[in-house]
Amino acid sequence: MSPGRLAVLILTAAPAGAVELSMPLPAVQTFAEAQPLASHRVATGPMQGSALPVEVVEGSVTRRVHQLAAGQATTLQMLSPLRDALLADGWEAGFSCETRVCGGFDFRFALDVVPAPEMFVDLADFRYATFLRGEEWFTMIVSRSGAQGYVQTTHVGAPGSVEAVTKSSAAVVPPPGLAAVGEIGTALAATGRAVLDDLVFPTGSTELPEADYASLAALADFLRANPSATVALVGHTDAEGGAEGNMAISRRRADSARAILVDGYGIAPNRVETFGVGFFAPVARNDTEAGRSANRRVEVVVTSVPE
Repeated sequence: MSPGRLAVLILTAAPAGAVELSMPLPAVQTFAEAQPLASHRVATGPMQGSALPVEVVEGSVTRRVHQLAAGQATTLQMLSPLRDALLADGWEAGFSCETRVCGGFDFRFALDVVPAPEMFVDLADFRYATFLRGEEWFTMIVSRSGAQGYVQTTHVGAPGSVEAVTKSSAAVVPPPGLAAVGEIGTALAATGRAVLDDLVFPTGSTELPEADYASLAALADFLRANPSATVALVGHTDAEGGAEGNMAISRRRADSARAILVDGYGIAPNRVETFGVGFFAPVARNDTEAGRSANRRVEVVVTSVPE
């Protein structure tokens, strides 16, 4: 399949048994779901500009997340024994990559990932791997935060062959190592992301009017309290206009917020990246003015945390 092509594969193989992987370190399963027929995006290569080459596969989809007592183990040390177990069970290795080779932020947010706090992906330290056996697919995302590891596995089998899944009753542990300062800091410490809801942009506008923005002041406080943490500012638009123009507008909105954070609050430039995702991640409907206004926003995402 040529890079960048979007394909839909319907799995017709005989129902396969559950894929049971033993985690290489002490672990607790914090999320599990099984659907008799659903779709799952499988990356077949790294980001190519703003596009991710994928195959969209359909069948029974079983997704699990484990949190591991990783200690000093690297993401490769966590992934390697899982990969070896799959290969020994007859799976063939497909595409795999790590962090910036994958495409960093853009790659991670193009995938089907369970949201925090169950699954946390450190955008400065993660690995991705795919496997194929007959017409079954298996994907893994492995990341870590401080001494805690995160592993998301997704198995796509024949339609209707739903695996029995159970979710652990243990409490979900949020990414460690962050001081929760203020409302935004609390959200970032718990889930890794927050909306900067007082940054208001008219349709088509990329500049923030001169004002005091409480959300940026709070974000600056959070970054000062967590001097090793880095973040990404992610711009969004409503659905007015074309995709290419909105991608550029959303990036410039994030750039406007970053300029205030750096120039107005003295945050080091290398601690704040900017990205734009256009109208591809709405939080409200785009057929009302209230919905469009909500979609024109900037979010902050934690990209790395201190050990």
